[in-house]
Amino acid sequence: MLTTPAEHHLVLLGGGHSHLAVLRRWAMRPQPGVRLTVVARELHTPYSGMLPGLVAGHYDFDDVHVDLGPLAVAAGARLIHDEVAGLDAAGKRLHFADRPSLRYDTLSVNSGATPSVRGIAGDVDSLRLVKPISRFLPGFDAVCTRLASAAAPIDIVVVGGGPGGVELVLALAHRLTRTGLRDRARLALASASARLLAGHGQAVARAMLSELQHARVSVLSGAEVVAVESGVLVCADGSRLAADETFWVTGVEAPRWTRESGLAVDAAGFIEVGPTLQSVSHDDVFAAGDVAALGFAPRPKSGVFAVRAGEVLARNLPAWIRGERLRRFRPQRRALYLISTGNRRAIVSRPGVPSLRGSWVWRWKDAIDRRFMRRYQDLPPMHEAPRRSVVAASRGGQRLAQGMRCRGCGGKVAVSPLAAALGQAGIGADRHFEDAAELPVAGQVLHQTIDGFPLPVSDPYLGGRLAALHALGDLYAMGAEPVAALALAGIPYAREALMAEDLAALMAGAERELRQAGCALLGGHSCESETISLGLALTGRVADADAGADADTDANRALRKDRLQPGQALVLTKPLGTGALLAGSASGQIPSRHVEAALASMLLSNGPALAQLRRFEATACTDVTGFGLLGHALEMAAASGCALELQTSRITALPGALEAIAAGVVSSLQDANEDSLEHAELAFGLNPADPELRLLCDPQTCGGLLFSLPDTAADTCVAALRDAGYTAAAVVGRAVPARPGTRPLRILSEAS
Repeated sequence: MLTTPAEHHLVLLGGGHSHLAVLRRWAMRPQPGVRLTVVARELHTPYSGMLPGLVAGHYDFDDVHVDLGPLAVAAGARLIHDEVAGLDAAGKRLHFADRPSLRYDTLSVNSGATPSVRGIAGDVDSLRLVKPISRFLPGFDAVCTRLASAAAPIDIVVVGGGPGGVELVLALAHRLTRTGLRDRARLALASASARLLAGHGQAVARAMLSELQHARVSVLSGAEVVAVESGVLVCADGSRLAADETFWVTGVEAPRWTRESGLAVDAAGFIEVGPTLQSVSHDDVFAAGDVAALGFAPRPKSGVFAVRAGEVLARNLPAWIRGERLRRFRPQRRALYLISTGNRRAIVSRPGVPSLRGSWVWRWKDAIDRRFMRRYQDLPPMHEAPRRSVVAASRGGQRLAQGMRCRGCGGKVAVSPLAAALGQAGIGADRHFEDAAELPVAGQVLHQTIDGFPLPVSDPYLGGRLAALHALGDLYAMGAEPVAALALAGIPYAREALMAEDLAALMAGAERELRQAGCALLGGHSCESETISLGLALTGRVADADAGADADTDANRALRKDRLQPGQALVLTKPLGTGALLAGSASGQIPSRHVEAALASMLLSNGPALAQLRRFEATACTDVTGFGLLGHALEMAAASGCALELQTSRITALPGALEAIAAGVVSSLQDANEDSLEHAELAFGLNPADPELRLLCDPQTCGGLLFSLPDTAADTCVAALRDAGYTAAAVVGRAVPARPGTRPLRILSEAS
């Protein structure tokens, strides 16, 4: 499908409440010619109003978080999961610690802020900051674990007398009561102000104080913490508070990079914006939420105002790019606060409104919060519009699979058409193919391979890394060390500056992994293509400990598919499931945390595993890629003249992979790969429709190594692989003699 070439690059920095509105509006009203990129430190945006309910145990993680992955897919946006280290407003670039900078034409900042610890002396790192939430939640779990094993009560202090601190300590009290741990904690709330909720009415403060007393929370007013010592908080008046654990919920501070960005900032470092939410110094930069300073209408830092700002920002960004008039942001003068008390009750706080409270207020608040979340959580699956063929069956028409085609190794040509093509070309009729070709040159054997694909991710830099790691797997499967590489890059047509940016990011990602592997990138070729793609032609050689090794030695040390021997154990180094997870990610149907787990596995190079294969005398190997575990196992069996037994209970699935397959979220190559099941004997109890069995046909991108070694060394080898970072490594089967008239694969379940 033809797309409009990109002419303008809009970057959204941060996944805060305002940017959720931008992405949602973009999904409903795409802007042709504009490339949209989201840069986010956290892929799950928490809704601050529901965080106390999560702590109290009323909600689970997914209830209170918006997943940026599916939302970015719906908006057609690229997604970069990384933290910004700097901003050059003059050069229009975002800088990162560990990847190339990113140029923008228009920038919108909604990156939030963190509780301020400025001016606090001592062991500040021991404080448990309530933001970012990805760091707070593990810390909160650690405190609960500590309480569960505590021999004596411990002192827990929440610092911050605003709504956030009050809600947190009450939520914590409720959670501990519900889990039977309340008597193991002495809870205290420390407020620097003379009274709680200084920005709210006296009646609200009194009502909340009553709730705190009922929850057995000590309230310390006028307690301005200035230093942190071991187990103690030191206050400005010299008093000392016992604090084994401290949660920090104070006023926020701006990110460090704002002061050095060249943007106009206020005294606290927040980006100064005007009524249109544009920077007062750079009109190509917008900002909203806590990171913005509303000099024209000062308001407290609150998600209440960020949500309202999102509506204006969502309209102004495309209007600015189109050269149209912008709207003014008019923050509400009297915000409504529904402050939860931890026990499914809440209090109304708004000037001129009585301090109403009760369970009905909680239900009201809960309904409002859930309605807000549904706007960004209940997204329709994203599919390309199917185009029905006009070709009649009598003219060769077929029922072809409709919808989105997979990228990565899930986009390769299936076994049947590939074999047919090679047969027509007179190639390979009487031989099998290894993962890399052997080429005798000047007394040694070089190994050459070529691999590539359309990127399975929207981030070109990350995609370059994956393409390189995937191609390197072919050499490692042969037992060869990479030496040199040539690249073939495909870049979608766009404005020249954007094409250059794509190509630079793509090649920087590939070069990073090649350099790590000791492989020189010597050159290559580039061309326009419909999607970003990268192919690599690699050369390597089998290193030998003997300096005088010759070609015969090199050939004998190679790990080949045809060197499988009956009685050997089969080991798999990585979990399966990347095909289904990448397919689900591309259609917005897979949670980002599952995609991140898959990416972590994919980014684990097969290179370090090679040392363990050598150490434990592996003989045959292949990397598990597009044809799935069964397809590549069949290649080994056919090349060696052996049969294989595989045990499904020993094969690890990536988180979410089995659920995706069970729901029908699979790679477009899945059905073709399942033809491998025709060559397999299924033990009693196994069904071809079982997700555990279909997983074996899932096409892998940057998959692990499947290799054979003496059975006596298998367990020790697996332990060494796990120590080296391959935590899913396992003995998954064994090689057995082939028997005439039987199938080359036998698949067993745990019961069989």
